[in-house]
Amino acid sequence: MVTESRYPETKDQETGEETPIHGDVLDKIVSHIPTIHLVPSFYVSKSWQRAAFSCVRHPSRTKPWIMIYAQSRRSLSLTTTQAYDPSANVWIEITGPSTMTCTSPLRSSNSDTLYMLTPSKFSFSADPLHVKWLDIVGPRVWRADPIVAIVGSCIVVAGGAYDFEDDCLTVEIYDTACPGWFTCPPIPVILKDSAATTWLSVAVSGHKMYLLEKNSGTFCSFNTNTKRWSGTSGSCVLRPDPSIYFSIIGFAGHRLILVGLMGDAENAESLRIWEVNCDSFYCEEIGKMPLEMFGMLKNVNTMPLSIDISVAENFIYIYHASEPRDIFLCELNVGICQWGSIRCSFLNDRVLMDRIVFTSSKVSLDDLRKAFWLETRNFKVESA
Repeated sequence: MVTESRYPETKDQETGEETPIHGDVLDKIVSHIPTIHLVPSFYVSKSWQRAAFSCVRHPSRTKPWIMIYAQSRRSLSLTTTQAYDPSANVWIEITGPSTMTCTSPLRSSNSDTLYMLTPSKFSFSADPLHVKWLDIVGPRVWRADPIVAIVGSCIVVAGGAYDFEDDCLTVEIYDTACPGWFTCPPIPVILKDSAATTWLSVAVSGHKMYLLEKNSGTFCSFNTNTKRWSGTSGSCVLRPDPSIYFSIIGFAGHRLILVGLMGDAENAESLRIWEVNCDSFYCEEIGKMPLEMFGMLKNVNTMPLSIDISVAENFIYIYHASEPRDIFLCELNVGICQWGSIRCSFLNDRVLMDRIVFTSSKVSLDDLRKAFWLETRNFKVESA
């Protein structure tokens, strides 16, 4: 255990004895320590504990992290994890013991959830640093590329079925409050040719799951309480600008956000962000990626250009999942968007070899204690 003697102290000028730092001086010192290094300080003394808690409550420390998982395609158990702390602008390589045992390809859903799916087992983790994993029996329908979302106490698995299954639009729900899989009304037939996560973007708020067809803008929602799809026809088109050729959705806090690429697939012109009214579907533009930054996003080998996002709190992380050497972030403040970029140099030699998976979540001091201190995991910090 870390002791107080490892941290800065002062000496009494008369006695020469070391005296602990406390009060405003301690708060000032702690404010300069990267969040990850606040974990051992929690165990020093009550004054250090109070200072650490006070520090992480500051708005500059509450920015959500982004996690990158690189999984070997040849050996699924070989998975490395990097976490980015935007408040300290550092990448943290996480190694050591974990409750995760990879028996199938690792996937992400709804920005904050990791899962693995086989015909016999469904494993998932929704805590910020994905320390705790839960295993349940797999859904009845075999699926290759399903839409997966955790909506309240329910796990929704929809579409993405193998060709030999009778209905590619089948929706199954597992309610953790009343365990067991049961079948619900299928995905609207208008999405029959795109009922898989490759073509659909998913977002969750409250008891609703929202789906957006990335290319056409076809939009619908599913209510886990009523087990019904939205609207008479089950869908509408979410296209605030006719020049959008690709779009994706996510929830920033309680706001539904639409991120769209403008122009055409071979010549993308810009990236814009809208806030969507979930009742009227009215879209208000709230941001546009700076042209220089958009040029960096376009500077990838894969064509046509598409994007992926991870959203948490008021942060949107934007990247190209197949070649994520740069991640772009947009912080949504009142009346303004603040943009930035992060270099992922550690992925340079891994992108073509590994499956790259992203999640994003707000990380608390308690989350860090469980992941790095109590679970005896190790970490290495590197400036971004």
